[in-house]
Amino acid sequence: MSTPTPGSSADLAVSLPTDTATFSAAGMFPVGRIDTHHMLVLADDVSADEVEALALSLDSHAGWVGASRLQLVPGVELQGPWEVDDELRRLMGLPAWATQVMLLECPPHRTGPLPAALVGIDPVTDAFPRSQPGGAELEALTSLRSIARRLAGGLRLAGDGPEDGSTVPVLVVPDPEMSASLTVFAPVWIAPEGVVALVSTLAPGARLHLEPTPVRGATGLAAIPVEELERLAAELGEDVLDEAWRLAERRREEAAELEAQARRAGRTIEEERDGYAVVAEIDVSQIGWGGIEVRVHGAEDVPLSVRGESWAQAGVISYSIVWTPHDPSDARSEKLPAHVRAERSAARSLIEGVAGAIQKAAGGVVVDDDGFLVAL
Repeated sequence: MSTPTPGSSADLAVSLPTDTATFSAAGMFPVGRIDTHHMLVLADDVSADEVEALALSLDSHAGWVGASRLQLVPGVELQGPWEVDDELRRLMGLPAWATQVMLLECPPHRTGPLPAALVGIDPVTDAFPRSQPGGAELEALTSLRSIARRLAGGLRLAGDGPEDGSTVPVLVVPDPEMSASLTVFAPVWIAPEGVVALVSTLAPGARLHLEPTPVRGATGLAAIPVEELERLAAELGEDVLDEAWRLAERRREEAAELEAQARRAGRTIEEERDGYAVVAEIDVSQIGWGGIEVRVHGAEDVPLSVRGESWAQAGVISYSIVWTPHDPSDARSEKLPAHVRAERSAARSLIEGVAGAIQKAAGGVVVDDDGFLVAL
């Protein structure tokens, strides 16, 4: 194997063998890059082909593009994996389960500082208090976090240091149990009474939920914090945001005018529905627990992992099954007290059962929140 020159993009590991399940880059670990590059951290029961399969589920351009070089999106690669011995594990401050790493090769793209109101909410954004990732770097980190969560791995981020240009390593281990939601994408529409019957076999008391949810406060762009609007303006351009705002206002005004005309003419105003929801309690014996909700509608867009199905070209129905805790913020939190984690665990079990029942009745595939296929 030839030795790459410093700063080159030459291959850093052995060539890919035919069987990628046993692939591991040997030697030439780029120790000088560990504090300047983000890394995917994996245990010994994860193979390179599993990482590739998940990457392919996120982007059609993903795949091996060279020796030990896995493209996530054009211009962004994961290099490796390299085995991690005890010495390297101590050097990088990795947990005992970490046995291999892959380095992210991605041009840095930074925006403004993390707003004070968002500090402490997300460990990934907390790693970059002075300059938040954006563009391709943000897209890559989002993909890596999804992959790490699915594979029970972690991220070692080259976070912001105390001075401009310096970095501080930050270990983030996503909670694999954080999201309890699943979605069944299927070619068959099940009538509301059918889904009620399916859910009732697992959660007695399931019922159709057709009442519109009242909207409180601002909506749309008006509901986005000023700091986030400024970041979006920097990312997309002020002209794009202005046009989106004008279009939303025009549609709102047109809808209000049509409703006013109907009222003046004495016509009945009927709510149009293109879907429905079924709700049920997780466990009626547990006071204070929330429930689950099955949201059914025609899918306008489907994950990449579903698009290859033969039936996906003729219209797809989405059955999204979500956990609805009393505190909505609990649904996406990685820091939950023990009693709420118990509720989430029970919700996950119920949701998996409901997803399996719907898949059996309607066909199709089951997908998690990150767009990865799930076998039940």
